[in-house]
Amino acid sequence: MHFIHVLQLFHAALLAAALWASRLRWFLVDALVSSCPPHASLPAHVGVIIGVDEADDLVRVARVARWCADAGINRLTLCDPRGDLLRSVDALRAALTSHCIADLGADLTQPAAAGCQTVAAPRMKLGVVSPQGGRSELVDAARSLCVRAQAGRVSPRSIDEGAVDRQLDADGVQRPEVGLVLQYCHEGLLGGLLPWHTRIAHFVHMGRLRHATEPALHRALHEYVSLNQRHGR
Repeated sequence: MHFIHVLQLFHAALLAAALWASRLRWFLVDALVSSCPPHASLPAHVGVIIGVDEADDLVRVARVARWCADAGINRLTLCDPRGDLLRSVDALRAALTSHCIADLGADLTQPAAAGCQTVAAPRMKLGVVSPQGGRSELVDAARSLCVRAQAGRVSPRSIDEGAVDRQLDADGVQRPEVGLVLQYCHEGLLGGLLPWHTRIAHFVHMGRLRHATEPALHRALHEYVSLNQRHGR
């Protein structure tokens, strides 16, 4: 009986330790976020790249999206190197809904561009892109600039990176540049993120999606806001 009583006490002590460890974890996360410089701000747009072999784990993908929404991210873009997320948009919608993120296409003020679906979430808009997306938009922008140059409305010498940006804006397909890219994959992949949207992005390798945790996401955000310079921004 004495041995059983000792085991019960030991079990109760373990439960109490687990409870205090959980509370301490959230305290440390809050302390980590609050230790950011006063002038720091969260990235306006975060890209999340999922590895090829884990793009079908939609529950974990939705969990990462939920963590980003809770952290205060305003815009999130999901992608994977093969475009599996975009092809599984219905299943992804169900996983996002189960994590209290609104259905794809809900409460949108702008129509989604070709190759992209968008979701309205608490304090966050979420998009899903594929490596095949963005090509037609660039072709259309280049064609429009050529037509304008032939008509004499614009000088060919003035066509540069800024002109392409302005044309994409005029076509309604331009989106805010990605400030932070979280890579949940083996390699440093770009996934389906558009090259001209990642020119000033800070990349953080997060390891495998199956090992993703919310504190690790907070550490990545803290790393971002702690940078002294992001290409002058």
